[in-house]
Amino acid sequence: MSTVLASREEGELLLVRLRVECRQLEEVLEALADLPFPVNPDLCHVGLMSFIEFPAFEGRLGAVNAALAPFELTAETRSMFDAIRA
Repeated sequence: MSTVLASREEGELLLVRLRVECRQLEEVLEALADLPFPVNPDLCHVGLMSFIEFPAFEGRLGAVNAALAPFELTAETRSMFDAIRA
């Protein structure tokens, strides 16, 4: 299992979670689609907020944060192993 959740080159596999206002959702998803690696987001809507979750290796967080910078969003992360166990 550790080979799936970790990579020597990329680091640990993380679950990335974003809290986005619904009015920004489409633009944020477009920014994520432009990342240099595939993102398969899981969306959850609660009131006027949307939550986006997707897996990403630790070494890719710089690209994720750069894509989110125009929206002033911060990616919350946790170990994918912990997320699966929860």
